[in-house]
Amino acid sequence: MAKVTVEADAKADPQRVWDVVTDLSRVAEWNTMHEGFTGDVPASLGTGTTYRQKVKLMGMPAEMAWRVVAADAPGRLEQNGDGPMGVKATNLFVIAATDTGSHITYEMEFVGPALKGPMAGMLEKQAGAAGQQALAKLVALTE
Repeated sequence: MAKVTVEADAKADPQRVWDVVTDLSRVAEWNTMHEGFTGDVPASLGTGTTYRQKVKLMGMPAEMAWRVVAADAPGRLEQNGDGPMGVKATNLFVIAATDTGSHITYEMEFVGPALKGPMAGMLEKQAGAAGQQALAKLVALTE
């Protein structure tokens, strides 16, 4: 298993951050792992929404089939994904109001037989760096 948590503060209120995070047409603007979509792309994300995304992490392309398991605007978006080689992923965004805007927590968890041994550590390192870059871009987009 590999698990990463990254955090950032934004001057934007939680609704503004939520609007960018849940707008799939804007994912390429901030998500550094995003390579595109396959099939139909939903107009918005809500509980039960499904879609397919091409991602690249550790230099390897992959396709993920995502299911939104919780979409509680403007504070919590949780998605479960199925990827290649039996990899399962969970992405969680928590957006909390602060006195000056929002605090964003982005958690990624990956499990599966392909992530045994040193591969999990390498994935954590790469996903952590990619997550930090993504949050920096997301914060910049919302301000």
